[in-house]
Amino acid sequence: MWSEKQLAEDLRDLGLPAGASVLAHTSLRAIGPIENGPKGLVRAFREALGPEGTLMVPTFTGERRDPAERPAPPETPEALERARAAVPVFDVDASPSDVRNMSVFTEAVRRQSDAMRSAHPTLSFAAIGANAALFTQNVPFHYPLGSESPPARLHQADGWVLLLGVGQGANTSIHLAEIWANVPYIHRNARVKTGPEEWTTMQGSPECSAGFPKIEPVMRQARLLRRGYVGNAPSMLMKQRELVSMAVAMLQGRGDSLLCDNPECYWCALARKYAAETRPFLDA
Repeated sequence: MWSEKQLAEDLRDLGLPAGASVLAHTSLRAIGPIENGPKGLVRAFREALGPEGTLMVPTFTGERRDPAERPAPPETPEALERARAAVPVFDVDASPSDVRNMSVFTEAVRRQSDAMRSAHPTLSFAAIGANAALFTQNVPFHYPLGSESPPARLHQADGWVLLLGVGQGANTSIHLAEIWANVPYIHRNARVKTGPEEWTTMQGSPECSAGFPKIEPVMRQARLLRRGYVGNAPSMLMKQRELVSMAVAMLQGRGDSLLCDNPECYWCALARKYAAETRPFLDA
């Protein structure tokens, strides 16, 4: 079993500095058994970062999207209305993170007594530490991973991204690069439940990230990745500004360079279509 002290040492050995701000994407399963479970990993981050540091995690709740916009929507109007009625309204204080996709660690961070959480109904972040308020307060509804989003504020703070037991497909900061590169497909809209009977059209909806691992060989070649282990988990640490700059350069060179290659991916097929037409699309 990995102790909190050992995990804190692993984070420091990987290169995470005291006082840093870091956006962490994690897999507890990859780490192995941890003293005190997810809370023990939170304490390990606190020890490694110190009182001047900040830990941020995604606490996404994607089920607030309109069921009509799924690749396989309900087949009848009656089924669609039932599905829409079953969609819960987001509560920034009470709605749990989607732990199936985000990991139980994100929920452990969200439940910390000093945690602050951004109020976006589908793409929220929780943070603890010195910059928690800066990263999470007064975030935009449109383009939720673009300018003035929590990842963009991490960029302003010259923060870090840590992939702890997960790959680049989990790296939400690359969505920020998509927007700053102004690739055509970032102008997608999505309807989001914002009240018991209210649906609001959100501009700039991010979609598939399965193609993001294509950036890793480029980052390695440029020696922009710090690699090591946290517990049993192979991990990668990078400066977010360097990551975003590299992704922007790739996307400006070729707008589909970070889309996935799965021919059955609805979102990337649609994105390629509009990238080829070199015009934004408004509905997805």
